[in-house]
Amino acid sequence: MRTDLFSSIRRKWSRIGSFSASQWRVVFAAVALLPAVQMSLRFRGFKRTAAQLATCSQRSALPAGPDTARPIADAVTLVAGRRLVGAPCLARSLVVWFLLRRRGIDAVLVIGAGATNDGVLPAHAWVEVDDVPVNDLSDVRDRYGSFALLLPRLQSRATAR
Repeated sequence: MRTDLFSSIRRKWSRIGSFSASQWRVVFAAVALLPAVQMSLRFRGFKRTAAQLATCSQRSALPAGPDTARPIADAVTLVAGRRLVGAPCLARSLVVWFLLRRRGIDAVLVIGAGATNDGVLPAHAWVEVDDVPVNDLSDVRDRYGSFALLLPRLQSRATAR
């Protein structure tokens, strides 16, 4: 049991130690953005928060796939999972969505719901690039039915001219 704990800690530190300079910039941005997005969600609501983030991240889309987006999502998840910040999936996914869009990666915020359990409707949010989840497990769509959000997409450089 104790060996499992130490190997788990070693894996986490190894992962953190392998972060690039770009990922560390994302970590520092997430430290500031996650609490701000949580406060905005609480006091302004989802619609106004998402609209503000979309406006501040409007760029021309660059060719990029899920592999380009995952390191950014991993850096945000590192911060969101800490007790000091402790962001729920919606705030975490909004920050990932925003940071990807700021880099010209056309990400999609997805919100879904699972089957009711004891009168509770489990809901979850994640981000996809090219229909692939980047901040969650690949089978997240199998566990949660998703519904469409009317959030703006980035335009490719060819269509933006």
